[in-house]
Amino acid sequence: MHNNVEHVCSPRLVKAYIDRVTAPKLEAIGVSPSSATFLGKIHHNEGISLKELSDLMLVDKAHTTRTITKLIQDGLVENTAEGHQYSLRLTEKGKEVSMEAWKINEETMNNLFRDLTPEERKVMRSILEKVLNVIRTDDSLE
Repeated sequence: MHNNVEHVCSPRLVKAYIDRVTAPKLEAIGVSPSSATFLGKIHHNEGISLKELSDLMLVDKAHTTRTITKLIQDGLVENTAEGHQYSLRLTEKGKEVSMEAWKINEETMNNLFRDLTPEERKVMRSILEKVLNVIRTDDSLE
């Protein structure tokens, strides 16, 4: 018997499930699951730079630049800085899409955890906060 969580339910499996459930709904409002995540991060970090956004999302700056360029072209994000600097904010349309995407993700997560009791949800949240803290403080990511 393996004690590794990977053998019970891998993070990749959870992500694949979430993407499969949310993708059609998100595409119906004009964004991909990845773009929706970027919108959410900008929504909660108004004025964020590309580098800060890349660091927050744990993705390379080239990926962030490609995604943000498309979101700007789609009228969902605006850059309020001058020159090569970035200070990202959601447009009114971006705020609407971000809120709709949040509702879609919330519905999916509620469905995913529907069999957990309130106490189990509380424990799960505590565990995930600890995992997130490890991710945020991992020096090997720099």
